[in-house]
Amino acid sequence: MKYFLSGSVIIILILIALFGYRQNIFSYNTLPYDDEQHGLDDQIIINFSHVVAENTPKGMAAEKFAQLVEEKSEGRVIVKIYPNGMLYNDETEIEALRENEIQMIAPTFSKMTDLLPNWQVLDLPFIIDNNEELKTVLTGPLSKKLLQELNSINIKGLTFWNNGFKQIASTSPIFKVEDFYEKRVRMMPSNILKQQFLLLGAEPIPTSFGNVYYDLQNKQVDAQENTISNIYSKRFYTMENHITLSNHGILCYAVMMNEDFWNNLDEDIKAIILQSLEEIQDWQFEQAQQMNEKELNSLMQMKDVKIYKLQDSDRKQWKAKIQPIYEVYRKQYNENYLNEFLEELKKEQIIK
Repeated sequence: MKYFLSGSVIIILILIALFGYRQNIFSYNTLPYDDEQHGLDDQIIINFSHVVAENTPKGMAAEKFAQLVEEKSEGRVIVKIYPNGMLYNDETEIEALRENEIQMIAPTFSKMTDLLPNWQVLDLPFIIDNNEELKTVLTGPLSKKLLQELNSINIKGLTFWNNGFKQIASTSPIFKVEDFYEKRVRMMPSNILKQQFLLLGAEPIPTSFGNVYYDLQNKQVDAQENTISNIYSKRFYTMENHITLSNHGILCYAVMMNEDFWNNLDEDIKAIILQSLEEIQDWQFEQAQQMNEKELNSLMQMKDVKIYKLQDSDRKQWKAKIQPIYEVYRKQYNENYLNEFLEELKKEQIIK
C-alpha cells in the first residue's frame, strides 16, 4: 500500500509537469503581441441604461452619443447602450446609477421628483405651447439650475433630451373634463401629475413604464399620458386606440452620470462627453419632432385607431379645471422656479 501511494504521487507530479510544459505555464517569455489588445488597459467603459426602445428619440440619441464619443476619443471611451430596461427598470435605475453599477441613465424628469421635488415645475401643464418654447426651456438658465440640483444626490447632470408633447391615449374617447371621470390613468411618480388627474376627476395610477403594457392587457388602467413616439413604439395603441392630441404637457429626459465616476475622468474625456452632447442637441430636438410627426401619421392610417384634436373650447375647460395646480406648486415647492419658467417664455402669467 505504501509503494502504491508513493507511485501514485509521482505519476500525478509527472502529469502536472507535462501539462505545464505543453501549456507553456513555466515559460518566462512574454505572450505574442496582439495589436487588437493595444490600449484596452486604458479603455474607459460607460454603461448607459435606459428603458425605452432603440427607435425612439431617447434611444436614437443614446446611440448617436455613443458613436460620437468613440470617434472623438479614438476608441479610448466606449459607451455601451442597454435599452428597453435590459439592466434596470425606471424604478431601479436611479439607485443603480448612484451605486455606480451603471454610469449613465436618462430618466424622464418626472421620475426624479421624489428626490428633487422642485423638478415638478416641468410637470405643470399648459405652459409650453410649441416646440420653440420647449427648446428654450430645456436649454435655458432654468434647465441649468435643475441639473445642478442633482449634485445633492451624488449625480452629475449633463443635459436634457426632448421627446415632445404628451397626448392622452385611452380605451374610450376623452374630450371634455367629464370624460376623465373615474378613468384609471397611468401616471409617473409626481405629485403635480397626481394633482392634475385628481382635478380632472380621474383616478391616477402610478406605475413604471415597463409595466404599462401589462397593466393595459390586464385592464388595470384605462388611459395614460404619453408622447406619440412612446405610444407607437410600445404598441400601446393596440389597447388604447383613442388618442386625443392635447399637447397638455411635455416629456423630456435628464441625461446624467454617476458623480464619482465623472469626477475621476480626465479633463479631456469630460470635454469629449460634453462636446458630444452639445453636438447632437439640435439634431436630437429635430429627431424627436420628426419622429412624433411621422408616427402620428402612421397611426392616422390605421383604421382601428381614432385620433382626435382637442378643440379650443375643451382646452379652456381643461385649463379652468386644473387652474389650482399652479398655486399648489407655488406654495409647496419653488415659486422662483415657476416665475423663472414664465419669464424665459416671456409669459407674465399662466393663461386662465
